[in-house]
Amino acid sequence: MSARPRVLSSPFPRTLLVSVDLRAGRVYVTGDLDRACAHHLLDALAALSSTAHPVWTVDASGISFCDTEGLRVLARAQALAAARGCSVRVVRARPFLADLVDLAGLATLVDGSAERGPTPPTGWPARD
Repeated sequence: MSARPRVLSSPFPRTLLVSVDLRAGRVYVTGDLDRACAHHLLDALAALSSTAHPVWTVDASGISFCDTEGLRVLARAQALAAARGCSVRVVRARPFLADLVDLAGLATLVDGSAERGPTPPTGWPARD
């Protein structure tokens, strides 16, 4: 009789909610920026390439987790914006995310100011 591996699952599904404000040139992100979902952020930023905004803003206040794929997407977003003559700015990043982005050599993406900016659309999960 062989033992089958036991799969541990979380009672909370890992999700990523992304909302694009084309008028403001801003993307709101809430949830886990991980391998399963990170590409949605890149898709949202690619949508901003059709606008006249020179700066694409990512409101990261709702990001609760980020893995290497999340970092890879941020680096790809920076390259995509640069190819279109634009830049990406991550605002309202939680300390863990700001530190992680810094360790990955992407510190120029994170805006360290205390910008509060508009809040995410209603109906989104509450932030810590």
